Amino acid sequence: MTGKLYSLYWFIRYYRRNRPVKRRYYRYVAKEKKRLIALGADAEEIRLLCRHLANPRNERTEARLEAYRKTLKAS
Repeated sequence: MTGKLYSLYWFIRYYRRNRPVKRRYYRYVAKEKKRLIALGADAEEIRLLCRHLANPRNERTEARLEAYRKTLKAS
C-alpha cells in the first residue's frame, strides 16, 4: 500500500540539490499521503514512515516506526 511513497522519497533523495524537482516530488508525496489516509491508513504510521523514508540512515526514526507498529499490534 505504501510502495509509491518509497519510490517518491527515493527521487527526493536522488535530486537533493535540485530544489524545484524536490518540491515537485514533495507535492506528489502530499497527494499520496492524503490518498492513503482517505483509504483508511493510520495517519501517525504514515507520518512516521515518511519521516523514516526522508532519511533512512537515521536509526531513531526507524526505531520509532517499529515501536509504533508494535503498539498497534498489541492493541
